[in-house]
Amino acid sequence: MLNCHFCEKRIRPGELNQHHTKPKSEGGTETAPAHKACHIAHHSTQGHFREWGRRGGIESAARGWWIFNLKRGIGPADPLKWIPFGYGQ
Repeated sequence: MLNCHFCEKRIRPGELNQHHTKPKSEGGTETAPAHKACHIAHHSTQGHFREWGRRGGIESAARGWWIFNLKRGIGPADPLKWIPFGYGQ
């Protein structure tokens, strides 16, 4: 059995989560076993979920028009229609 990285108690089957000791966003690949609840509590108290949500929201907002077009069934915009030299003109 594995011990939790945070509380050091044994992890039962179904409770296992893998915690990146160095964040993936910073190139981390090494993981440590953790209880799901301990893992969530760690990231909540550190403010990681709020930060990741903010970053994701900014990226989603920047790409929001793509989502709008995809929901309406329209393909991606064609920039060659907008520029004067597009399509050999």
